[in-house]
Amino acid sequence: MTNSVNNDEIKCEYLIIGSGAGGSVACKHLVDQGKNVLLIEEGNHYKINEFEGSISKSFLYAWRNSGITPVLSKSSYGIGEGKCLGGGTYINGGLIWRTPEIVMEKWNKILSTNKFSTDNIRKYFLEIEKNLNLNVNNDQNYIESNDSLKLSEIGKKFNIKVSKVPRSINSTEKLNKLTLGSPGKTTNSILQRYIYPSMEKDLKILTNCRAEKLIAHGNKITSVKAILDNKKINIIADKIILACGATQTPTLIKNSFGSKFLDSKIDVHLNLRIGVKFLDNIKVNNGVMFTRQIQEYLNDGVLIMPTSFNKNSFFSGLAKLNNKDLSKIEESIENYANFVIQIQSENKVNLYNFNKNLFLTYKLSLNDLIKIKKYFHFFCNALFETGAEQIILPLKKNYLLNKNKNYIEFIEDNFTPKNLEMISVHATSSAKMGLKKNNQVIFDIDGKSFDFKNLFNVDSSILPTNTIESPQATIMMISKTIVEQI
Repeated sequence: MTNSVNNDEIKCEYLIIGSGAGGSVACKHLVDQGKNVLLIEEGNHYKINEFEGSISKSFLYAWRNSGITPVLSKSSYGIGEGKCLGGGTYINGGLIWRTPEIVMEKWNKILSTNKFSTDNIRKYFLEIEKNLNLNVNNDQNYIESNDSLKLSEIGKKFNIKVSKVPRSINSTEKLNKLTLGSPGKTTNSILQRYIYPSMEKDLKILTNCRAEKLIAHGNKITSVKAILDNKKINIIADKIILACGATQTPTLIKNSFGSKFLDSKIDVHLNLRIGVKFLDNIKVNNGVMFTRQIQEYLNDGVLIMPTSFNKNSFFSGLAKLNNKDLSKIEESIENYANFVIQIQSENKVNLYNFNKNLFLTYKLSLNDLIKIKKYFHFFCNALFETGAEQIILPLKKNYLLNKNKNYIEFIEDNFTPKNLEMISVHATSSAKMGLKKNNQVIFDIDGKSFDFKNLFNVDSSILPTNTIESPQATIMMISKTIVEQI
């Protein structure tokens, strides 16, 4: 890392603010072209195996707000974001999905372009997949975890589409100890494939460095005010590339030019976690996680998948249970697994900025509540039909559903906005691209600011809509298309 500076002013050709999926791609492309690039990251640098599977340490150090940024809502709801070198790519599960065709078709229609047609973007995904040495679970030695295999069983029983998951993060150990993102031993992370190689080609990096304000003169950003290890610095760059993420990019813009400059509404996925006790010992840690996903309902904006599981991470979500119930779970912990129903939200999260403090609000729509109930009806039935004994639902109360209960009536009675517990880790579209500037569109379809000729955006905030699937590969693809033209 380049964390020592000799004076209060730094000059560079390209300044990239943020080191996640978009920022890392921009760094690699520009450094490969021989450009003088400075990358600044608000968080710290952590090694690939820094946390050794500890969810509490990962939350404390590598996540913004120690895990979850709260959202004011009737439901219990928060957004998870990375705050470290590698950004969200460090804390996620390394799922590298190409953007679904239904999403690309919508973007092309909204933007009156053919830029994001399957044929036009294929080469970018091929490059990303090659760089990350993508694993689609075809290795004979690749042992899948039993929770993923349960989804395969559901797929066969109900004749629905269950797909293999393309993952960049692969454990080098037989037992997969990955709990969230890449705290285990991996070989194909963004750090290893994009950021570290760029450092070898003279990429300069300042960690613990937060951009505070963009300073403009006329139609150009002349400098960026930042805080480096509690010291004020001024960065002068020919071109500035924003890659701070869906909450921080609009926050920086609002802090720089006022809240009226950008009216931010964030597209989100609603993740609802389900704990499941099976009749048989399932031992989910005896294989690689995240290897299967129910995609039958993708066009309805719904995905169903396993999620991280170990004893500590599982119990971290069970604070509402009493000691008696917790003791019973601990006695049969190897019968348990975690799943997530992920739903593309109809309503957006509103982002406000009061005295430079971030403030988020959200209201669950009636249509989304109906959709949540519909897919919980299906999945609870599917789980009971394939060996589930008890389901722990994402509710504040009346959260235990046993096999002998009428699950349809139970869900209808208990799934209310005030009783739901949700999280999102896929926030997008808060400073999105478009054809014409307005207070929600401030970048064109090439990622360039309508107002400032040397300001660009390559992170998730610029996506026209959210992606249904995990957006990492989409953000990387968008970033590449933008930096190629700068």
